[in-house]
Amino acid sequence: MICCHQSPVRLFGALYGLVESFFKNDEGHNVTVNGDRYRAMITNFFIPELNNHDVQELWFQQDGATCHTARATIDLLKDTFGDRLISRFGPVNWPPRS
Repeated sequence: MICCHQSPVRLFGALYGLVESFFKNDEGHNVTVNGDRYRAMITNFFIPELNNHDVQELWFQQDGATCHTARATIDLLKDTFGDRLISRFGPVNWPPRS
């Protein structure tokens, strides 16, 4: 699960016990999540980490935060997870107010 909120970065990433905050600048300070940073994290950290594990049918779930639902982000996630994406604008829609 990956979560992101409106206030300064609150990110939780969980993958087989991996828990880490990904959105920090070079000095180690939290930075605001936007679509570009979110896609960079998925491309540069999350997907490579998935490739280190035997995950064939993994589902990806995210809320409807703007950085998560930018068209380029949804396209990237659809390319990676296909129909196993639970998200606003994804193949399986994230329920509103959930």
